[in-house]
Amino acid sequence: MSVKLLKISPNAMEMLENIACTCYDSNPTDDFRITKSCFESGHLSIGEHEDITFEIECSRACSHQIVRHRTGKFTQKSQRYVRESGFGYVVPPSIKNTSIANEYHSLMQNIEDTYNMLIEHGVPQEDARFVLPNACKTKIIVTFDFRNFFHFLNERLCSRSQWEIRGIAKKMAELATKACPSIKRWCVPKCELHSVHFCPEKKGCGRHKTLQEICSKEN
Repeated sequence: MSVKLLKISPNAMEMLENIACTCYDSNPTDDFRITKSCFESGHLSIGEHEDITFEIECSRACSHQIVRHRTGKFTQKSQRYVRESGFGYVVPPSIKNTSIANEYHSLMQNIEDTYNMLIEHGVPQEDARFVLPNACKTKIIVTFDFRNFFHFLNERLCSRSQWEIRGIAKKMAELATKACPSIKRWCVPKCELHSVHFCPEKKGCGRHKTLQEICSKEN
């Protein structure tokens, strides 16, 4: 798994501040107060005017989760045109250090051998790829506007998110907030998005109380 930040506007917050000022016919502030106020109030449409782009290497299983965020823009390495002989693959931590890890590696080798054999027997790559596993590594370019980038992180930084995409989300948040520190407030799991932290999941991890638990305690 690897994540690279390819593009973010160096003056993203300045741009959003200017755009936010259009709503109120006001002057931009140096500390982006108007933009922050819009975000805090849930007026997120201004965030759609700035984009951020990453290059991500992960498993095909993980890339299928990423593209479910339909408001993003995606360009992915083709298994139809790129031959996958010698493909890399991801080993889940739950398998990596177990007694059956060798079985997993053997299966990957058998899949590669079968894939190559199919091609050598004249099967088109676009058909031979049907045997390739979800573990197969892929490369995908991902672009989000800020509004939908925050939503992606809010969902995928949740501790109940699948481990690989959660790790990717953590790296994306780290790179984004280093390049644009002013957005750090919104690059958090959804349970920490509001001033009062609470878990919106039906089955939480226990990190924060549910809203119902908080309300019950207040009463």
